[in-house]
Amino acid sequence: MDTFFANLKVWSKRKHRLLGKYLPPFSAKVGSWAKLIYCIDGFAGPAKYEDGSAGSPLMMAQLADKAASWRRPVSLRLFNVEDNPEHYKSLKHVTQPWETNGVVINRQGQFGELVPTILSIVSDNPALFFIDPYGPTYVLFSHLLPILRRQQRATELIINFDADGLRRIADTMHARTVTERAVKASKTNIENVTEIIGSDKWQEPFKEGNLPTQERERMLLRIYMENIEKYDYTVTAYAIRKTVKDSPKYFLVYCTRHPDGIVLMSNFIREEEDNLLEESTTDAHQPKLSDEFNVLGQEIIWRRRELSDLLLEFLKQHTLTTRRSIRKYFSFERFGDFSDKDYNAVVKDFISANKLLPRHGKKQINDDEPLTFVG
Repeated sequence: MDTFFANLKVWSKRKHRLLGKYLPPFSAKVGSWAKLIYCIDGFAGPAKYEDGSAGSPLMMAQLADKAASWRRPVSLRLFNVEDNPEHYKSLKHVTQPWETNGVVINRQGQFGELVPTILSIVSDNPALFFIDPYGPTYVLFSHLLPILRRQQRATELIINFDADGLRRIADTMHARTVTERAVKASKTNIENVTEIIGSDKWQEPFKEGNLPTQERERMLLRIYMENIEKYDYTVTAYAIRKTVKDSPKYFLVYCTRHPDGIVLMSNFIREEEDNLLEESTTDAHQPKLSDEFNVLGQEIIWRRRELSDLLLEFLKQHTLTTRRSIRKYFSFERFGDFSDKDYNAVVKDFISANKLLPRHGKKQINDDEPLTFVG
């Protein structure tokens, strides 16, 4: 775990980039009606990597400063949890200015044990929980339950779900156990997986032993997401990976009760996927997909053609709509597939072709301008 914080890994950059993109609009949206918003970092680490890169606690502290200076200021409070003594010492040092002025609260201990303390301090204020453990076994579903059951609907979670690591533990049910100790260890592993994902639905399919590795991992993820959804959350997952060709390092599971959150995150994930494609053709250290054409440019052309076809079918059922309604519909139906720029470009094409008529008759529209489909 100590070597993890030597430098900021590629996959961690992606994770932090998504968090950094999402937090400002989330804070601005919720801050328009809430006096105080809490951001909880359940596995904060030392706040800064050895190479000088900012960790999530420092990122969020810097965002709190910016939010306080917005034209409509937003008050963010940060609650950091870290168990490792050395990392906690660094966390305290790096965030000391914010802790002094009351923006940051630091607590040493295990996240699961501190959840009651966190919730008592957060009270009924809106909160975003960033739960990024160092492995698959640190967060049990029972730790999440008090958070998921909060009455405050502006409660969101971004969880690092290590499907690969958890699948490896689950696979030990097939180990050739010949000693009492080995049998006990296998039983413990099975119980742990069940406690982590929140049910034993995974056990029967795993016992059959005929599912491919990726399907086993996806099954664990799917059951985990389904168990969170029971608490009135919309849940999505994004595969964090080093390059576009690599298998997922882990999944970021995003949980929200507000449709605007899905729309925002869908756009940011599409942008992140575009970054992956661009890196694959421009970064000398990454394998190139092709030298013959612009991969990202072709991807944008293809997906906008697809969106045009999908939009045509949508408009046959929704002859009066808005660009916001279009974006919201497809953000749920095709999460992460299209960006805001895609929606803007395709809707603009439909207006130019006189297939969509703005009520005011102008070509330039905002998201809420009524649009009439004329075929």
